[in-house]
Amino acid sequence: MLYRLDEVFLSFAGRQVLRGVSLQHNPGEKLVLVGRNGSGKTSLLRVIAGELEPDRGAVTRGSGLAVARLEQILTAPPSMTALDYCLSAWPRLQAVEEELHALQTGPDAGDVATLSRIHTLQEEYERLDGYRARPRAEAALAGLGVARSLALRPLGELSGGERTRVALARALLAPAELLLLDEPTNHLDLVGAAYLAEELARRERALLLVSHDRELIDRLGCDILELHGGRLERYGGGYARYRRHREERRAQARRAWELQQREIARQEEFIRRNMAGQNTRQAQARQLLLDRMERLEPPEPDMPPSPLRWREVSRSGGRVVEVEELAVGWGQAPVLQQVSFLLRRGERLAVVGRNGAGKSTLLRTIAGVLPALAGVVRFGSGVVPGYYDQEQADLPSDATVLEVLAEARPDWTPAEGRAWAGRFGFPGEAAEAVCGSLSGGERSRLALARLIAGEPNLLLLDEPTNHLDLATCEVLEEALLDYPGALLLVSHDRRLVERVATDVLLLDGGRATRVGRVEEAFERLGMARRPASEAPRTVPPVRRSAVAEEQRRLRRDARRARVRASELAERLAACEARLAEIDSLLCDRTVYSDHVQAAALAREGEELRAARDETLEAWVEADDDAAALEARLAELDEEVAGGRRE
Repeated sequence: MLYRLDEVFLSFAGRQVLRGVSLQHNPGEKLVLVGRNGSGKTSLLRVIAGELEPDRGAVTRGSGLAVARLEQILTAPPSMTALDYCLSAWPRLQAVEEELHALQTGPDAGDVATLSRIHTLQEEYERLDGYRARPRAEAALAGLGVARSLALRPLGELSGGERTRVALARALLAPAELLLLDEPTNHLDLVGAAYLAEELARRERALLLVSHDRELIDRLGCDILELHGGRLERYGGGYARYRRHREERRAQARRAWELQQREIARQEEFIRRNMAGQNTRQAQARQLLLDRMERLEPPEPDMPPSPLRWREVSRSGGRVVEVEELAVGWGQAPVLQQVSFLLRRGERLAVVGRNGAGKSTLLRTIAGVLPALAGVVRFGSGVVPGYYDQEQADLPSDATVLEVLAEARPDWTPAEGRAWAGRFGFPGEAAEAVCGSLSGGERSRLALARLIAGEPNLLLLDEPTNHLDLATCEVLEEALLDYPGALLLVSHDRRLVERVATDVLLLDGGRATRVGRVEEAFERLGMARRPASEAPRTVPPVRRSAVAEEQRRLRRDARRARVRASELAERLAACEARLAEIDSLLCDRTVYSDHVQAAALAREGEELRAARDETLEAWVEADDDAAALEARLAELDEEVAGGRRE
């Protein structure tokens, strides 16, 4: 056992985030954690890492448990190079290197004792695989999109995204027993995301990963934990299988709760009508059963994100945006030159390339956020561009959700603004929250709400799935497929690009090339076509439909409950007959005159009455179970028959 959570509760500002969470994570076990934005995934990781103390419950960690995490703020000095920071993932190896250097260059280097110590340290260095440490660190940095020139620069000179990738490389290299990662693909390109998936799949130590990347989830193929309503639910591996089992489990929970509620209402009605009548004993028995009944909690509402329906967008000309000999970059240093392409109405062009190739810079230049260093960006007639910035830097931290929407659509009434906010997950008071208090996922949803409200017919999207949960990513994917305008998309989500893009603009070596097939662009980036063994997992077909399976189960359970009720009724009748016989005997002069026989009969009568009461309770429960199951079966049969008639 690496760690165990037992009935962990955690609240923030009166809102319960974790409600009785229990989990045991074993050595070598890989787990993926999913859930809606704001469900508490990051908080759960912080509890496991020891950064947050739960309100109640127990967190038990294995002795000497070493945990590697992706540092949000690097603790290393700014003067340390990125490569040296990655090498610090092996502190013992560094200590051995330092001692070896000191002994080999010291005044006593030729002493027998010193030579013996050097020999011991060299053996340990080999055991620690020290000769491969630097190549491994360089490979990890390169795989995640950190060029060698950047790897040798001080951390203080790197951008925020570059430092995040360096920190991720160090976390992957760390020999810790447990690796905790929270949305690690948010700062990666397609190539980096593919490298990360490969590294995590090869990893032999334990992993707990928070991710919205369906490709990565399928590549790992491990169990999936969903944090829903403050509780953890565990599912088998594979995203498609998780989705199917999740829907089945939700439906079963709803049916069970509804069935119990109907049963409680039926019992209460029986008790109300019979408590003061001839069936008082039965009513009392049923009340006792109700009091002992373990009540099911109402299922946590599973609020799916609202479908993104595009407002009426004006029709642009056929030539939406034309780029000619464009050079883009920061200052006077171009990262891309001689970029030329034409985007027509209805086309969805994905811009792909490695980190640093200039994808975001190109989109910002086309959107007018950055000036072009050379060349021309020409919009067609009637084009209304809408730009989505992955950093949401233009969201004012002191403005509320409603104020942001009102600025985008000053013609809307307050009621229209509230209705629009509610469609994007900001109902009621949530629409009055200030942007500075929103989570990353909430800020992303607000940026999308503002973008779509502007009714653009040209979308410029820079990593739109960053910080979004899985459900919202799927809704966005479906919406982009239905978008009537033109789209220019940058995304690390391979599945989104494969499904949405009609064309690809490949950025490589400072140049842009139009590629007709998505797979061809991936192959040029070194992302070969997936072999069949690595294709997304599919769920095997079900032999019988879920409805037919439910009918079969109900018939079986109803038959068993009815048989048990009949057996208990026979036992009850036998008890009543024997009690009547004992009462009759005790009225016989010859019997009650014999004190020994009378006492024995009286004791038998007391035992029989106790047994009768227990049998009566069991019979009522079995009879009611059978009746409820038969009623549910009749409802289902009627639904099926009605569906066939239609």
